[in-house]
Amino acid sequence: MNQPIPRYHQIALSLWLLAALTPSLLTKNPFYLLLIIIAVSLNYFNMGRKSPTAQGWAGFLRLGMTLVAFNIIFNLLSVRAGATTLFTLPAWRWQTATEMGAMTVVQIGGKVSLESLIYGLSNGLSLLAILLTFATFNILIDHYRLLRTIPRFLYQSAMVMSIAITFIPQMMLAQQEIREAQAIRGHRFRRIRDLLPLFVILLAEGLERSITLAEAMESRGFGLPPHHPVQKNSYLLKSFIAMSLLILSGGVFAWSYFPHSFSGHVTMLIGALMLVITLWRVGHNVKRSRYHRTLWHRRDTLVTVASLITFVIYLTTWLTNRMALIFYPYPRLTWPPFSLFLAIALLLLLSPVLADGLTEEMVEDGSLE
Repeated sequence: MNQPIPRYHQIALSLWLLAALTPSLLTKNPFYLLLIIIAVSLNYFNMGRKSPTAQGWAGFLRLGMTLVAFNIIFNLLSVRAGATTLFTLPAWRWQTATEMGAMTVVQIGGKVSLESLIYGLSNGLSLLAILLTFATFNILIDHYRLLRTIPRFLYQSAMVMSIAITFIPQMMLAQQEIREAQAIRGHRFRRIRDLLPLFVILLAEGLERSITLAEAMESRGFGLPPHHPVQKNSYLLKSFIAMSLLILSGGVFAWSYFPHSFSGHVTMLIGALMLVITLWRVGHNVKRSRYHRTLWHRRDTLVTVASLITFVIYLTTWLTNRMALIFYPYPRLTWPPFSLFLAIALLLLLSPVLADGLTEEMVEDGSLE
């Protein structure tokens, strides 16, 4: 099945991914996490359902809900902090004897608090937001165009990363096709034992796909040394990479121990510039051919601007006013902080849906070709 042509440029979608992941990683506030999940889900339902790999999104959703339930149960059984007691469970304690007396090593059960429930829920929502963001990105993006966007000096790592990213969507698509074929043959999945024909065929098809991919990469000479002689400046470039990494590490060390010192920031800046220039020079030794370039449309500009605004707002908030993002229900549960400004910034994650609707209206009116 052919991969659909993406509606958005790969750089615009990559910036959207960065903008959605940043608040998911920086905050545990359930209000903000729910807004992220809603925005990401609306992007999928508006565009991603037309993709041949869209059926795998439901599997990611079920996996995310399982992680949420597991986080809640694990937190309820293992954390005994919190002032609001819901109920008490039988406790199992594993103790060890020391010179100072008995010391509890592990305890499962005991007091179950409302604070532990809410904290487990917020951790689970964070994992669900991250998982659905990656799932939606995998459905909307063209991985082969994304591969060509990566800098030339990372072409081998980019190839491996592209194969890893497409593994799960291809596996979910193969699982759905095998299940439909088995259903046509009269096989019904009612118990766990009925899944054996599915897993055996899925494993065999995965091994066959891996062998075919390895043979294709070997026939194209992937990973082999270049046929042209080694350039004279290759060792010099490697020395510059090692030197720039050493300078950058020294700057990070100086900034960690002397955060108010100006020398640490300057050293990090010099090391980073040397590394970027050296890697850019290494990339010129890699030849890359292009059949065509991906067009950049107005909708890509809208998505890029909205994503950058969300990323900058949350990164600035984390650096200047971190307490606006932190939610910690212990020792007594309080209402999570909520900022309308930060909520509106999260609604900008709906920019792919809004930009798609605006461009369709402009095409119908004849104002945009």
